[in-house]
Amino acid sequence: MPGRFAHRIVRLVTIAGFVLVTGAAFAQEPSATEILGIPRDATVLEGLPDVRVDVTDETVTRRQLDADESENVRLRMRVRDGRLFSDEGPLSVSESGGFTYLTSTRPGRYVRLRRLNDRLLYAEHIDMGERSVTYWGELRVVIGR
Repeated sequence: MPGRFAHRIVRLVTIAGFVLVTGAAFAQEPSATEILGIPRDATVLEGLPDVRVDVTDETVTRRQLDADESENVRLRMRVRDGRLFSDEGPLSVSESGGFTYLTSTRPGRYVRLRRLNDRLLYAEHIDMGERSVTYWGELRVVIGR
């Protein structure tokens, strides 16, 4: 009997240690706003793209957008408690190769960000079946609106 009791204690201690270590790892993970250097009182990130790139299996088309087109495809993400949200819900944040990626819950959609001096540049990529669209622009940080 003492062997079974000792074995259970070891298992409980192991599980408790795993929970503590895992919880600490998640607690120390920086928020999206910290990663991107966005002020704590920011409420929205907005982007009006300058360029649209359409890709199919046969062609690639790049063109400058006029003001009306840009306004119609405006990128808007809400900021709440250090997290970013699209109209579809929370955005997952990851970093790779000097870029920050914001991934939607919908497959085939992401925003790639890069800070260049005081500018926050973005590319919003949307897969649409057998074609894709990528918008390129600059984000501006909105505070208190």
